Amino acid sequence: MIVFLTALLSLPAPAQSEQFTAAQPNKLAIVIDDMGYRPQEDAQILAMPKAVSVAIIPAAPYAAQRNRQAQQQGRDILIHMPMQSVSNMKIEEGGLSLGMSKQEVEQRLQQAEQIVSHAIGMNNHMGSAATADTPLMTHLMRVLHQRGLFFLDSRTIGKSVAAKIGRQEGVSVLERHVFLDDSDNFGDIQHQFQLALQHARKHGVAIVIGHPRKNTIAVLQAGLRHLPADIQLVGMGQLWRHEKITPPKPYILLFSDLPAPTSHAPFKYEPLLRGVPE
Repeated sequence: MIVFLTALLSLPAPAQSEQFTAAQPNKLAIVIDDMGYRPQEDAQILAMPKAVSVAIIPAAPYAAQRNRQAQQQGRDILIHMPMQSVSNMKIEEGGLSLGMSKQEVEQRLQQAEQIVSHAIGMNNHMGSAATADTPLMTHLMRVLHQRGLFFLDSRTIGKSVAAKIGRQEGVSVLERHVFLDDSDNFGDIQHQFQLALQHARKHGVAIVIGHPRKNTIAVLQAGLRHLPADIQLVGMGQLWRHEKITPPKPYILLFSDLPAPTSHAPFKYEPLLRGVPE
């Protein structure tokens, strides 16, 4: 018995960082754009974990309802603001176009906030021309700074100046890393989801954008149900606020933190139990 205890105590103790301190998990943030148009698909998105963020188009017919539902769930909400594209496609009413003044941008944002009233940030719907335009982005970032909102750049064009202007104007600008559904093919969306997990593992965080479509929903339902242990789903607000993510605690406790019953008077002698007063 004594030999066994001596040998056990002589073993090197595992490093605290390896045994008891869990590393920060790799973060996966998912934003679903174009919310407010499709009741059935929107409902399926809102049935997903509340860490899945939603971006609501203010002009969509169910925008106010989705805003209210998502807020009741405690879900992060973004204004999905229509913005001018390089192809000059028609955008929804209330969007942002090149040549607008700061006052016009402010009016459009105020109108959007009246509908998507619980938004903590904004991202662009289309906007390949808008996000590459310095004057428009300067007006927008100044208004976002005034209203305490962050900006998520969907990166619809490589020449975007949103992050640069945002830094100059004191606005937090986050950038999309992976689009889930540029292709609506089920296999392609599955590939993109795996690509997002790889990006999170390599860089510590992956921001993913998808849409309320049948195949996208199916991939997300399966992917989130079987999310790997080293990946943690987070809301956009957690990234924006730089919140530390607390990993789940292990289910097995190696040692109890409760005092032994023999450490309280009156002491009771137990044979073969060391350290107990007689």
